[in-house]
Amino acid sequence: MSSFASSRTIVRVANAAPLYPRVGGQLAARRAFSSRNYQVERVRYPWKTELTNDSWKFLKQEMVNHFQLMPARDSTVNIHAIEWPRFMMKEEIIETGLMPSVIKRYGPPRRVAFNKEELEKIAFDEEQGHLSHLFKGRLFRIHVGEWIEECVVQDCNVHPVERLLEFVSFQRHVPGKMTTVPVPVTLSGLWGCPGYRSGGHVEIAMPTIRVECVGERIPPPFLVDITSLRLENPYGRIVLGDLEKLLPSDGTARFARDYELNEDVVMCYDPKSIPEVPLPPDWRDPNFKTRKGYIHLTYTGFWPRQTQRS
Repeated sequence: MSSFASSRTIVRVANAAPLYPRVGGQLAARRAFSSRNYQVERVRYPWKTELTNDSWKFLKQEMVNHFQLMPARDSTVNIHAIEWPRFMMKEEIIETGLMPSVIKRYGPPRRVAFNKEELEKIAFDEEQGHLSHLFKGRLFRIHVGEWIEECVVQDCNVHPVERLLEFVSFQRHVPGKMTTVPVPVTLSGLWGCPGYRSGGHVEIAMPTIRVECVGERIPPPFLVDITSLRLENPYGRIVLGDLEKLLPSDGTARFARDYELNEDVVMCYDPKSIPEVPLPPDWRDPNFKTRKGYIHLTYTGFWPRQTQRS
């Protein structure tokens, strides 16, 4: 009897939960050892050490092969349009959600209409920006019915404040004929620029570069590497002659002939070393310039009224 009771007692004690302190109604975990002096001894195999040292060579070669197989940079846009409806004015077309446009040069003029929302997404590619520089510096392949027109933007009518397009004029681009387009400039490697890390201010002195093209394509935006740009006295710079290597190697594009190769494209300077110069009294914002004159806002009452003043 005593042996049976003692065996039941042993079983009950063995199956009972350990008497750990309770935290929030649950048993708190307790580690049976301290990890302060606990170290895992790992075996450094020779083959593993060799692969670790040589892995970067294989990874770099894979990255080089990947970028070499990628297609060339091309800013061409394919967009669909319809013929300008007959006996309809420009204002009536805009009310229907379309964008009126005209294609000129090297042939009879054609009047077409685009999807206004689709064309504005291309024109205002930045969320908080206004008209993109790339809108006038790229090739548009316009599909209208059974014919295709390759054009560039010649002129456009944009609202001075709102992100709205009102009219776009295109001109045809024919291979073998010269077409001058403003190709935008983009910076690369700003965080690795020595001048920027030294406290200098990096500024694009030439946001767009006019390029004369005679080939089938328009060059993509110039991607300028500034990882070697330093802060110098009076300022460090990258000139137009340094970007000749970015032009197509087949010679189908060149800089506009009125440029000089020593013109500044990117500058790096100390903003404290340049004094502030006030604007001349006759300066006017070019964004408010129209064919009729300058837009002037006069606030009469609560709602502003726009007037044209020459």
